[in-house]
Amino acid sequence: MPAIFRLLLFIMMAAAFIFGFMDQYVNMNFERLHIFLFNLTSGGFTILYVTGKRQVPGLKACVFFGLSILYAVLAFLEMYIPAAAAAVILAVIVESVRQEKFSFFPAIFFNTKQSTSEKFHDASLLCLVLALLLSAFVIVNDSWLRLFHFDKLTLDVFFLGFSFPVSLITMSIIFGILEKNIPVNVVMFGHLAFWSVCAGVIVFFLFIIAESFPGEVFISTFLFVTVLLIFLVFFRYGRRIQQKYFLVSAIYFLLFTAITGILYILIKNTGSYELQGRIILRMHAFYSLYGWNLTGMMVIIRWEDFPIALNTRKAIFFHWGVILILAPLAKFVPVLTLPAIASYIIFLSIFFFSKNKIRTSS
Repeated sequence: MPAIFRLLLFIMMAAAFIFGFMDQYVNMNFERLHIFLFNLTSGGFTILYVTGKRQVPGLKACVFFGLSILYAVLAFLEMYIPAAAAAVILAVIVESVRQEKFSFFPAIFFNTKQSTSEKFHDASLLCLVLALLLSAFVIVNDSWLRLFHFDKLTLDVFFLGFSFPVSLITMSIIFGILEKNIPVNVVMFGHLAFWSVCAGVIVFFLFIIAESFPGEVFISTFLFVTVLLIFLVFFRYGRRIQQKYFLVSAIYFLLFTAITGILYILIKNTGSYELQGRIILRMHAFYSLYGWNLTGMMVIIRWEDFPIALNTRKAIFFHWGVILILAPLAKFVPVLTLPAIASYIIFLSIFFFSKNKIRTSS
């Protein structure tokens, strides 16, 4: 990706992280701006970029980037009708890109001869379209139609909806760098893993809307086991390239995300939510966004530049220190906020702007 686009994404990801701490300084809720700028703007643009398979992002990806920022700002300002209109236009853009690469009906999902990587890629685009359309419907329903009412069916719940497409495109990259001649049973596991992840998250979302505690515990545990099996397959059969080490780190973050998610569900339903629940929830959010999702996006953005000139092991450990420990602590110990922001920006700048084509320690 050209340096100017990397710079724009760097600014957007840094801004999203900073907005995550702005409530400590300004008495406003910046959560929507924080999440949408990261998952929708940065994540959606990254998905469209990798779909286009060109060095310079296409016009549709650039329009998506600008319009998604507008959507995030409108949702933050609670200007709901213009936000809903922006969401529909964004969905049309993504669907047109999806149909250029795949087809309207996702027949690839049911074809065992198609690669698991391509299935996850198509699912990522389709999920982004559906998340945008559903967010538009929820906005219009809450502010005007009022046809349905669920306590959990709100725009804020769609934080999860915009995170899932990024997860799916990262899964596509993971299955895409498996060795060529892998055993047939591993190939079949890939197809099973695809359906387990996609169906599992959809069912999980429905359980959240229905507020079903047993259902949430069951499906979150099921997804954890699925991710663990994917990790074992990738660790064994992933090609030994620099990207693999960062993606292994990403899956560790995803496992931490799953564990903290299960703990949060258990704590939330035991009546002891106040402190423990808020701590676990913050850990869960940081591990998901700035551990798992961020790593997947970084690998995609710099794919053509690998191997990049940095010490892979030190970079990964630094990332873990910032996101596993420092950033969640900073939400409860304000004196750590500026060090957390500075450390995150340093890590991001090192990864985004390190020179390429120079092999270093892995």
